[in-house]
Amino acid sequence: MGNILSVLIENSDMRICEIAKSGAAITVKNAFQVELPSGTVDDGVIVDVEAVAKVLYAALKNNNIKRGKIAFVITSRKIANKEVTLPYVKNEAKIEEMIKANIEDYFPMNNLEDYIIRHTVLETVESAEGKNNNILVTAVQKQMVEEYYRLASMLKMPVETVDYYNNSLYQLLRKQLTQGVVLAIQMDENATMVSIMRDKVQLFKRSIPYGKQTIIRNLAEFKSIDEEEAEAILSDPRKLGQELTPEEYSEVIRDFSSSVTRMAEFHTSRNPGTVIEQIRLMGTGINLIGFTEILGKELGLEVVTIKELNGVKIAKKNLHGLNYELLADYLPLLGSMMQSLNLKAGEEKKGTESYTVFYVILILSAVSVLSASGFFFYIYHVQKGVKANLEQEIANLSQVEETYSDYLDNQQKYELLKQYYDGTVNNSEQLYQLILDLEQVMPKSVGINTFTITNGEISMTCMASGKEAVADFVIELKKIPYVSDVRVENITDTYDEFSQVTSTFNLSFNISVINDEEAEGGSEE
Repeated sequence: MGNILSVLIENSDMRICEIAKSGAAITVKNAFQVELPSGTVDDGVIVDVEAVAKVLYAALKNNNIKRGKIAFVITSRKIANKEVTLPYVKNEAKIEEMIKANIEDYFPMNNLEDYIIRHTVLETVESAEGKNNNILVTAVQKQMVEEYYRLASMLKMPVETVDYYNNSLYQLLRKQLTQGVVLAIQMDENATMVSIMRDKVQLFKRSIPYGKQTIIRNLAEFKSIDEEEAEAILSDPRKLGQELTPEEYSEVIRDFSSSVTRMAEFHTSRNPGTVIEQIRLMGTGINLIGFTEILGKELGLEVVTIKELNGVKIAKKNLHGLNYELLADYLPLLGSMMQSLNLKAGEEKKGTESYTVFYVILILSAVSVLSASGFFFYIYHVQKGVKANLEQEIANLSQVEETYSDYLDNQQKYELLKQYYDGTVNNSEQLYQLILDLEQVMPKSVGINTFTITNGEISMTCMASGKEAVADFVIELKKIPYVSDVRVENITDTYDEFSQVTSTFNLSFNISVINDEEAEGGSEE
């Protein structure tokens, strides 16, 4: 196979890789990026195709790259995803049929014909109820994809494939992680994908709005310097040692590390059997000096960087001195060469053509057999009436399109905000309610001397008028729905001159966040 140009077009710039593919292996010959004029691209949608074509044409010419096939990777908040569970079948065509049968439940669209639907089988799970496939279903607007094909047409370059950003990263990640439960961090310039992988199966995925540039901006604000100086500090070990202490570095990345921690806790709290064995870092973060060490300290596990990539080689001769550190900026362009969603322009809903042929054959057969009875005219008038009714229904529904578009935008904003919110929740948030409940359940003869809390784990030293009061306190404490694992240790009795007993003891337990349904009596599982 000849050279393929893999291109990721973002709002302000365009990342480009020249790739040679041989079987399952790919070789990166060149990688570089160019700026785009303002307003030419909006959230993955090419607004001015001609302007983008001119920039891309000039970039190829300036880098002495011959025009061969081209592949695009699209990133946009307008692309919808839904993870679903379906009964296990091995045949891909059968999976596609089941998805199409339920597609309106996944994406409440009235204009499904305007979307390209693709799926990825994440894992096969066996349970007492049977065997199921966990599947990620993706819906992409055809019009968005068609603009990329139009761009390729202007450049006179045949399209190799069009893929979705998240799928490309996922396919690349699967090649790198083959064993164990791993917390994978794929850092890009302005966002990071946090995944929990078991072997090659993705158990959990969230995107957080922090990337390499976020860390640089945080340092610039922290030190009151410009971003160029901040980037220089994080690129030079000598400057880093002079300008930034480990404690200050921890503070600079605190928002990032806290978000990753919350994502991991969010998953493990709902899947108690999941134990993260290692943390792997890919992408632009590997180029920040000292970042992996400080991040590992914050997360409590060693962070191992992935530099050399399985299935990916770098050509010995290239124009830009390319190495694996520099290639980290171009990871989203690589996975699409391994297994793409293969989004195609002008794609029609499968089955429509075959049903049309079927009805044509049926009508022609009826005409030839029953022409004397006037059956043809009957069918004609019936279908004409059906056609008129359908056209009227379409006209009535056309006004809904704008409302549905707004709904999609708001749904994506909601999901993003929910991810942010879920990333901010930890068990300590139940503290205020705990204090109120302690006032209700703690016997009057019990007092608290010290009180500490660490991520939902409570430790107290207390005193009480004897072990009976201690027992009453523990019994009442266990009745609180969000309290668990109550433990009493080091209980000691002392007596005064009137033989009155005072028991001192250490008390520890855990608290967890409960939602509104649980607070009212539990949610249905």
